[in-house]
Amino acid sequence: MKSAWHTPLLAFLMGLIVLSLSACLSTHSSSSAYTSPIKSDEVVMFLPTVGYPESEETWTLHIHGWIYEPQWEGTALARRLFELEDEPDDESLLRKRAGAFFVDNERGKPIAILLGGKRFILNNKSAPNGHFSDVLRLPAAEVEALRQQESTDKFIPFQAVTRADDSRRFAGKIQLVDKQGISVISDIDDTIKISEVRDKQALLANTFTRPFQPVPNMANFYKALTQQSNVTFHYVSASPWQLYQPLTEFLTENRFPAGSFHLRLFRLKDSSFFDFFKSSRDHKMQAIQSLIDCCVERRFILVGDSGERDPEIYADIARQYPQQVIRIFIRDVTGEGEAATRYQTTFKDLPKSLWTVFSDGELGSEHLESETGDLGMKGYKDPRRK
Repeated sequence: MKSAWHTPLLAFLMGLIVLSLSACLSTHSSSSAYTSPIKSDEVVMFLPTVGYPESEETWTLHIHGWIYEPQWEGTALARRLFELEDEPDDESLLRKRAGAFFVDNERGKPIAILLGGKRFILNNKSAPNGHFSDVLRLPAAEVEALRQQESTDKFIPFQAVTRADDSRRFAGKIQLVDKQGISVISDIDDTIKISEVRDKQALLANTFTRPFQPVPNMANFYKALTQQSNVTFHYVSASPWQLYQPLTEFLTENRFPAGSFHLRLFRLKDSSFFDFFKSSRDHKMQAIQSLIDCCVERRFILVGDSGERDPEIYADIARQYPQQVIRIFIRDVTGEGEAATRYQTTFKDLPKSLWTVFSDGELGSEHLESETGDLGMKGYKDPRRK
């Protein structure tokens, strides 16, 4: 017969084990007194990232942020740099879109965050471009508890730890990507937002001085995709991080699903804005490969357009990951048509059932139903459903 002290002793020992596991998983400093050295004229912007199970016991959570001091140089300089002299003047819109290109980036800043009631001092200080990133590892039970506290189980929030006299709140979120499910990797420009990347002047105007316009029916298409089991969205684009804020507002206003962002680092002195969009292959390949490599049991849908190199990039990814890439959708902005030599060559040796080239008018309700009805998920069971 067990004595009365066994139960509390066992609970005490289990508590020690959990505390020890948490300490082993996180190598980050933790201090209830530490605050981030964010000055009153500096801003921290956290960029949506992903978290995923590293094992049955552990989750990996990515943190990415940017610290800077706003320094608007005025519309005259912006219009000259982005070749917008002939565009109608809209001071507020131009400042909103171009302002982040003129900030004073803050380097060497050690940022602390508050996540699930705990403070973590990030190991990596901000780089010369103001960006900082790090990886946290938390026990799976702790992540699940955080998930249950939120209105949506796909994201968990955190925020920067600021000084006691600083009431500002710099919030971020991490998209939780379960071991199994479907991940939709989407381009932005000319895939869900009309940008006209192939026309330099139109691209610049659509980016900085004209209201963002959604591609017809794409929001409905993505809504249909959300009906699949355990779907997450990841926006991988050649757009620079300076456009993150207006882009995320565009997604919300046009009812596109929230997701992680994987944009490009960019400085005006490195290259022209237009050339920047034309050299996206390496960035997109690396970002997509990282997402697939971290979630080897998930299946992936790739959505892009024909304006640049999405078909070629996605075909290479499909060959590299034949068991994980289940569909490719390409919006036809070049008017080539599915039978064009380009597509026959690009998708050679890949099954025709894998890839679809569509025009805007083809995304009617019947097309959506036929294209998203199953997507190869027969027999799949959401691991979080009983």
